[in-house]
Amino acid sequence: MPSAPAGAPPVKVHIRDGDDPLPAGVGEASFNTRVIATVIDMVVSAGAMILLVFILPSFASKIAWVLSMAYLVTRDSLPFLGGQSVGKKAMKIRAVTLDGKPLTGNWEAGAIRNAVLLIPLFPLVELFLLLTRESGPDRGRRLGDEWAKTKVILEPTTAREDETAAI
Repeated sequence: MPSAPAGAPPVKVHIRDGDDPLPAGVGEASFNTRVIATVIDMVVSAGAMILLVFILPSFASKIAWVLSMAYLVTRDSLPFLGGQSVGKKAMKIRAVTLDGKPLTGNWEAGAIRNAVLLIPLFPLVELFLLLTRESGPDRGRRLGDEWAKTKVILEPTTAREDETAAI
């Protein structure tokens, strides 16, 4: 393997496999960022449901509702979205396990953290918890996160994104 000349600055290489843990010190997502991401996900889910209701025959329109709910429950684990929901991608945040691994394909953790949101009025409880925990040690963790042993973090930038932002 070739070595760098003496005195040459070290070269930073950023290679991250989807299963590698995220770097320590990556910040947690703010309350506002999480709420905006959730609103985006709700719009995507409702839009898909409305579209499917018009496309499918009337007897099969209930499938649209089921698919919409399935997206909301599994949105953070979907491999074709890279383990981020549409809203989280837009807001550059990601749900990860407590040790920093993405939820891509981790159906159990994704379902546990999001299924509680399908219980009537429970999203309001989760919203209240996020607000009241904003300055405490459980900052940014709702009950679904506690039960699934997950957290929501800011998406770490790559070296290429840092270079682009500097231009």
